[in-house]
Amino acid sequence: MWQNEEKNGESKPKFDCNRTGTFCFCVCFDLINRGIVSLSLSLSANTTTTTEPALVHFLAKNTTFVPELQKTKSARVLVPGCGRGYALETFSSTFFDSENIVGLEVSETARNACEAYQEENSSKAKCVVEDFFTHGVKNDDDKYDVIYDCTFLCAIQPTQRHMWAEQMRNLTKKGSRVISLVFPLGDFKGGPPFALSAELVKSLLKNDFDVEELIQVPEDMWARGRAEYLYVFIRK
Repeated sequence: MWQNEEKNGESKPKFDCNRTGTFCFCVCFDLINRGIVSLSLSLSANTTTTTEPALVHFLAKNTTFVPELQKTKSARVLVPGCGRGYALETFSSTFFDSENIVGLEVSETARNACEAYQEENSSKAKCVVEDFFTHGVKNDDDKYDVIYDCTFLCAIQPTQRHMWAEQMRNLTKKGSRVISLVFPLGDFKGGPPFALSAELVKSLLKNDFDVEELIQVPEDMWARGRAEYLYVFIRK
């Protein structure tokens, strides 16, 4: 889970591997810091929940695009850095044609763990080993209706953020949604995870997306014990 760590007089979030059942996050962070791999996973697990409460609540209460996509039975959803696939399972239980729900991960080991979780929960969502920044679609029909970023943005290097925004544009079409779980909040230096803010995420997407909704997640829905936002954008 997330704790505060004091370093050089500054307080910043630290992910404590010893207090979570999922160890791969810390292994990958260590590899990134040593320049061995680039991170493509979500920091979505903690000791108390295997879901993303804010996402679950949002999809259940949404009365606009969710019912529309449910009618088509062919919603295309992408989750970069999907981890064990908690969000994938949530989307799978929301939309009928869950075979069009795809998660991206960085290794076969991560994919196997994700697939095992999907099978345990009767989800048909799939996980593939692929780099988000080179992930592509064949044509406009294959572009995604929803892309969910669950703390993937905070894990990449700040110099890659413009590439993140470009991919969000490239992989979506008019009317598509980008849902961003904005975490961790703050102005601390260094990472990963790197500090984010609602204003920063908006600045990255403002050229191609309009803001549909900004949700300050209630404390009882915090998945990591710290404040977070759920930001919903619609493709222009």
